[in-house]
Amino acid sequence: MERLMEQILFELKEMRVDLNEVKQGQKQLESDIRELRAGQKQLESDIHELRAGQEQLESDVRELHLGQQQLKSDVRTLQKAVAELQEGQVRVEQTIDKLSQSIIDNLAPYFDTITHHIDERYEEINEKLQRHDRMIETLSYRSLAQETELKDFKRMIQNSS
Repeated sequence: MERLMEQILFELKEMRVDLNEVKQGQKQLESDIRELRAGQKQLESDIHELRAGQEQLESDVRELHLGQQQLKSDVRTLQKAVAELQEGQVRVEQTIDKLSQSIIDNLAPYFDTITHHIDERYEEINEKLQRHDRMIETLSYRSLAQETELKDFKRMIQNSS
């Protein structure tokens, strides 16, 4: 019996060691559970933040899509305006060409009149110059003739004195 008691005591000690180990394991498990719960709370918080960030990104994407649609609309409007400006420029160039031709056509008779007037005046002036040249020649001959007569007259006066 003593052996039995020793055996029981030994088994009780072992059970106490086992119980302590189990308690120690239970405490470790409880600590692990607390850590896991804290980690789970942190993960849930992270998930919540990520979802909020994802919602913000989705909102930003929607805004970007709206902005892109507005830009595409603006580009189409600008392309139409450019096309209209180019058409307008072609019309302006055609109008300028027509006006230029019209001005040339309308000025041609005026230039013809001016040219004719200049030609007439040239002829008149040229005729007058020719008459003046002839008159100068005539006067020059007369002057030479008179000088000769005066020299002859002076000689005669000197010879007679």
